[in-house]
Amino acid sequence: MSREQIISVMIVDDEPLARHGLRTMIEAEKGFDIVAEASDGDEALRLFRKHSPAVLFLDIQMPEIDGFDVLNALPKQNMPLVVFVTAYNEFAVKAFTEHALDYVLKPLDTERIHSALHRVREMVRLTTSASYSDRISEALRALQSTKKYLERITIRSAGKISFISVNDILWIEAAADYIILHTRNGKQTTREMIGSIEQQLDPSRFIRIHRSTIVNLNIIRELRPEHHGEYTAILDQGTTLTVSRSYRKKIDHLL
Repeated sequence: MSREQIISVMIVDDEPLARHGLRTMIEAEKGFDIVAEASDGDEALRLFRKHSPAVLFLDIQMPEIDGFDVLNALPKQNMPLVVFVTAYNEFAVKAFTEHALDYVLKPLDTERIHSALHRVREMVRLTTSASYSDRISEALRALQSTKKYLERITIRSAGKISFISVNDILWIEAAADYIILHTRNGKQTTREMIGSIEQQLDPSRFIRIHRSTIVNLNIIRELRPEHHGEYTAILDQGTTLTVSRSYRKKIDHLL
């Protein structure tokens, strides 16, 4: 790579704080230009067609069109380098390194971003589009076959560690960079981004219904249509939660 070459980057993540963190870390590195940011899969595909970035920092778990769908929709002859932004466990992320990809785990870490960008520089110099497209496809197949989901969540509070079984979780609420677990035995708070915990939960058991809400599918008693394409979800114990329009297609499909 020549000294003058600037590598164009697009960030795709439905979490505003995650996008801000990535942008800040990437802007601190020389040789990179952030040409676009997208908050969902539809916007990512539209902006990719417009800007054709060389590198994609891509969140895997997003509403409606997720990171896998985005990659499958990209033209194979113009496949960007991909750095996955993910909460996959260590066993699953082996698929990235085995297929010459890269990833950063949430919560984001400056040194890990620096390392990923260093690898991007090398891959820009060495990678051919055709072979890289094949490695993307291989990695996606490997990831989807190795994914393991959380069975319990660790809570650290007042100098002690406790564990919450995911079977006891009714719904999860975002609170800035914390989440509130609403369980059968009350509420627990832990430092975690809602997008990160969403990626670690089994999507056949838990579904995101709003930017700030994940709910246990088994306790949804009723869905009531509201104005502007939204639903109200009524849970077994009587709690009502809003299903936003952007998440309605996914819950329609599952239910």
